[in-house]
Amino acid sequence: MKVKLPAPIAEASSRFKQWVCVNDRAARVITLVVFAVLILLGITTSSVGIADLRQDPSNPLGWQFGISRPIRSDEIYAYSAIVISILATHGAPSLSPLAARADLIHRFPTDGFFEQFVFFDSTMLRASGIIPESMLFAAHWWLPSLILLLALPTWFHQLGRSRRYGWFAAILIVLSPSSAWWSLMPVALIAYTLGGCVLMIAAFQRFARGQRVLPVAMGVAGGILIAGLPTFYAPWSLMLGLPVLGASTLWILLQSGAWGPRLKAILVTGGTAAVFGTGTLVENREGLQALLGTVYPGLRRVEADPQPFGRIFGAPALGQLQYSEPIGVNASELSSSFTVFFIWMLVLMLAAPWRLKFRENIAEWTFGAWSALWIVWISMDLGVSTRIIPLLNLVTPPRAAQVIGVLAVILVCLLLSRWSPPVSWRVPLLAGAACALPTGYAASLLKASDLPAISSGLIVLVSGTVGLMVAVITKYPQRSWPMIICAVFAALPVARANPMLAGLGDLRASETAKTVAAQAPAARAGGKLWAADNPGVNTLLLANGMPSLSGLQRSGPDAAAWQKLDPQSALSDKWNRGGGYIFFSWTPGQPTTIGSNDFDAVLVGIDPCTLKTAWPNLDKIVASIPLNAPCLGLDSEVQWQGRPAYIYAVS
Repeated sequence: MKVKLPAPIAEASSRFKQWVCVNDRAARVITLVVFAVLILLGITTSSVGIADLRQDPSNPLGWQFGISRPIRSDEIYAYSAIVISILATHGAPSLSPLAARADLIHRFPTDGFFEQFVFFDSTMLRASGIIPESMLFAAHWWLPSLILLLALPTWFHQLGRSRRYGWFAAILIVLSPSSAWWSLMPVALIAYTLGGCVLMIAAFQRFARGQRVLPVAMGVAGGILIAGLPTFYAPWSLMLGLPVLGASTLWILLQSGAWGPRLKAILVTGGTAAVFGTGTLVENREGLQALLGTVYPGLRRVEADPQPFGRIFGAPALGQLQYSEPIGVNASELSSSFTVFFIWMLVLMLAAPWRLKFRENIAEWTFGAWSALWIVWISMDLGVSTRIIPLLNLVTPPRAAQVIGVLAVILVCLLLSRWSPPVSWRVPLLAGAACALPTGYAASLLKASDLPAISSGLIVLVSGTVGLMVAVITKYPQRSWPMIICAVFAALPVARANPMLAGLGDLRASETAKTVAAQAPAARAGGKLWAADNPGVNTLLLANGMPSLSGLQRSGPDAAAWQKLDPQSALSDKWNRGGGYIFFSWTPGQPTTIGSNDFDAVLVGIDPCTLKTAWPNLDKIVASIPLNAPCLGLDSEVQWQGRPAYIYAVS
């Protein structure tokens, strides 16, 4: 039975809904305009403008505001370098033939049918012959953030929750320190799955209205988006994406009415995801097998392990990372999201006048159960027996602790969507104090260990701000201004974490880059290879599409290729590594050595003439110092990193 509201209340409710609708449209328009401007100007927050990737560090090309961060080595030398390489080749990136296929790890297509669709974000980079490279690079950079900001409010609305809290959650995820210090990776690892789930729910709603063609198209598109769930950095992809997919699927199944629309939406979307996901895995089975068989990270299995309290709850105090280096850990490893929101969630659940019934609150139950599992994983020592738990044993507790706050943000915003304004300040003040105290304690622990540059005044300021924002939002859940102020405060700790860069820096615009780029097409066509002894030069070669033996080994090794250097595979424990790099050093007249850093780097010391014998198509090498070897002839000399780099023809 539907209760009729009194006229004044009904009118106020109607006006409120109209206000929310208008402001939501305005927010979407502003978001689209901002991203359009960033893309047209080719502006990103990439750190590829770092001095090591400049021809002359004292005279950089292009506009940049802020500091490029060396700690973002994976973004600089791998993720962005591969994207720029695709821009240069208009096809697959020019990765080392010593490495197995890396399409799954970096979401780029080579020759597979299914991956052309699943990795659509990289497929679009092949339009670089028509669209300026800087614009495509920016579009690829910002696309996950754009999808998250547009999809999460819609997802909230589809579930019967407030769009404004969808916006609030999306903004806080983008502004999380772990997003800032990991070059927006957590955003990329949840956005596409979220977009697919929004399309799946929309397909169900349109099937329920009797439509046919459009919901099928939505389901297919959603399935393609979801098919990429286990790709890129799979531990975080699964940790962040699975609860969204699970909550969305269960929500559809638990809706009332005929089963037809529900089953159609799930079967079309899920079937498409299964076909395209399986097809992509089959197309990349060699690279996947190489990754799973690597010493690191493929064979690594981890166990539950308690993480330092400061690293779990200290996100609001990490603004100091913009100005000083931590001790014993780097900025990326220290970063986290707003895990303190779990405490806020507990206060809301205990004080709520309503019960969280499973059917009406399936999203809250799904995220709550999933979060509880990961909280145990990062807070309890359960012994080595936990290494046998599937999925969890692939995610190191420090990595899980860095992004679990993303789940907390979504869960709290789902609860706040239903939270009624309290009459008194008792519950809001309790919530504020409950969040302020652990934040202050976590910041104090960071000061005592990892980040001593944090001042006592900052600890008081940060904890007080967290408490104030939590209390005010809890007291006024239907007002927008507390959330806007909170978003501004959340932006302060990460505002200077990354630079604003227009274009691709010296990697494509410098004279040295143009010299390499001019020779790259002929080298690719002739099957010729280069190699270098400098990580910065390796990236220069990759970014300009020059095939090179040195550079990246992201999924794992090509065993047959490595056996040209290690015929008996006696040193396979050194080169059987993924997620990393291949570094050469030139040692004329010396025996070949192969080593590693025990993690992701393979270090090869070799005579260039020996390398030429093993790889007859080796055409040129680049050396940091002059070399003297019978097979070498100086071809040219270029400048990189403000120093000469010597290019030798190998014969």
